[in-house]
Amino acid sequence: MNEMHALRRASAQLSLAVLAGLCLAPWPARAADAAPAQAAALADKAVVVATGPAGDVTQAQLEAAVEALVPGKERELFWSTKDSVVRFVRGLGAQHELAGLAARAGIEPADPAAKGLAREQALVKAYLDRQSQAVAPDDAALDRYALSEYRAQPQRFVVPAQVHVRHILLALDKEGDNADAVKAHAEKLLAELRAGADFATLAKAESADKGSAQRGGELPWFAHGQMAAEFEIAAFALKQPGALSEPVKTPFGYHIIELLGTRAERKLSFEEVLPTLRDQARDKLELSERNRLWTAALDQVKVDDAALLNVMYRNAAASR
Repeated sequence: MNEMHALRRASAQLSLAVLAGLCLAPWPARAADAAPAQAAALADKAVVVATGPAGDVTQAQLEAAVEALVPGKERELFWSTKDSVVRFVRGLGAQHELAGLAARAGIEPADPAAKGLAREQALVKAYLDRQSQAVAPDDAALDRYALSEYRAQPQRFVVPAQVHVRHILLALDKEGDNADAVKAHAEKLLAELRAGADFATLAKAESADKGSAQRGGELPWFAHGQMAAEFEIAAFALKQPGALSEPVKTPFGYHIIELLGTRAERKLSFEEVLPTLRDQARDKLELSERNRLWTAALDQVKVDDAALLNVMYRNAAASR
């Protein structure tokens, strides 16, 4: 889910298209060859480096966007990498197009005071938000999707067996030279517990795990694979609440474990996961629509390779 939300945010911002995946490809040799012949002409900041339905992307616009979005220490590499600059320019053109569509639809940015590039980005986000939400299916369609996911991936909805325990940890010294003495002390405490001593009181007084000691030794519920192997085996071997383990040695020291409760493995019911699956379906469809709109806008931007290569050459040199 986090990944999906991250993609949703990124698809609404220019930075996805213009900054993602800065390529480390070598600087194209032909840029250096072409530059001397056209250097004088490129002094005009109105030179067009790309065209699209919303108009031209000029050298001035490109350089201003790079100034705003690419950290200074990365600019020399950026200007020397054609693939990155082409993606950046196409992203600017796509942003112009989508911002224009937003304005024609009467959409306002979240921050009315935003200007320039920031305003365009805000308009694009607002436009993609509106358009992607418009494709959301009705509840019946969402439920059908949810049921198909539930049936197709049954293991995804299985909650593993868990145990709830508390423990007393008696730590070993760094070299482990005190292992025999620590084990003997653990056996002494175990005898006291079996004779009726209060586990929580002993944990607070004796346990080297100070975090759990303040809770009387209590740990959160856990499943297989979440604890040291020796600890886990001993904990899952206990069957009845109140049962005590023998002293268990782990890399941390010797533990005495008391079982508080168990939960058997179970599969979540469809009703339990339906809200989550509905949300996932909406997110998936909205993301797909965002990507479709963004890709369609990108595809309409045509880059002037010769002009762009010379702009790259000049700026790479200036960034050194």
